[in-house]
Amino acid sequence: MLIDDRPLRDEVWQTYQELRRRLEEATRELHQHEEVDVPAFEAWKHRTFPLHLTALRELEREVFTKARRVQEAEARSAHTGRSVKRVWQEVQDAHGSSAGNKSRPASEEEENTSRRRQARIEDFFPQPGPKPVRAARDIYRRLVQRLHPDHGGEWTPARQKLWHQVQAAWDAGDVDWLARLEVEWEAAHDVLSVQSPLSRLQNAVEELRAAERDLEHKFDLYQRSPAWHFTQSEADRKKLERRVETELGRDYRGLRAQLRELNAKIELWEEDWTRPRPRERRPRAEPAPYHEVFRRTHRAS
Repeated sequence: MLIDDRPLRDEVWQTYQELRRRLEEATRELHQHEEVDVPAFEAWKHRTFPLHLTALRELEREVFTKARRVQEAEARSAHTGRSVKRVWQEVQDAHGSSAGNKSRPASEEEENTSRRRQARIEDFFPQPGPKPVRAARDIYRRLVQRLHPDHGGEWTPARQKLWHQVQAAWDAGDVDWLARLEVEWEAAHDVLSVQSPLSRLQNAVEELRAAERDLEHKFDLYQRSPAWHFTQSEADRKKLERRVETELGRDYRGLRAQLRELNAKIELWEEDWTRPRPRERRPRAEPAPYHEVFRRTHRAS
């Protein structure tokens, strides 16, 4: 018995076309922000706040370097069971740092060495990543088959950019992001038509809805960014300048707080642990009530 699925296929195709039209409009706005507004905003910010950004960049480097070394010392101590103070001395010696040269900025080579050490440290403490769902795996496989250089086709900059986005979406386990990337690819190459199988059209509609969710999430983030519609808001530069200056100040104060915490921890580790510390005379504690002593004794037994 043959069943004519053309009416249902036509209905699904119309839904697909409407979703695709809305998605293309939103995608153009998204690309306008990512490829035009953000670069223009970054260039304006560097022209307007050169001293702020320089100070922030130097502070970020100092915090990054010290945080990496502190993490390295704590990870080694946890892995070997040795005192963190002794391990810290070894870390400082390995980096060529001395007590009188604590604030010397790290060179690029030292930072690369620190990153390699941190990569080895993280082997002892692996962080579980998101598990890709089946839908993400299926979309990823289809995109890899279409985009892989060995499968033919000119390797254009746009194709290379899409390839890197696919890898990033797969690493993040973001099925909605992968769906949006596949929709963009299919829209650019007219992969589907009204003659496509009904099941494939239905899956394409579901992917379009997932792509819409991803765009809504991206728009929610981008619309809170000071770069949103930057090239279309020439009249609001003074207001934007005050906002960006406030955000830079907040970032600077946050980094200073992190640096104070790191320095306090480092100063504690760099105390002369070979010299015996004087014993402090503590006031004699009052005897605990009977029921408290009983409770502790009963818990210990």
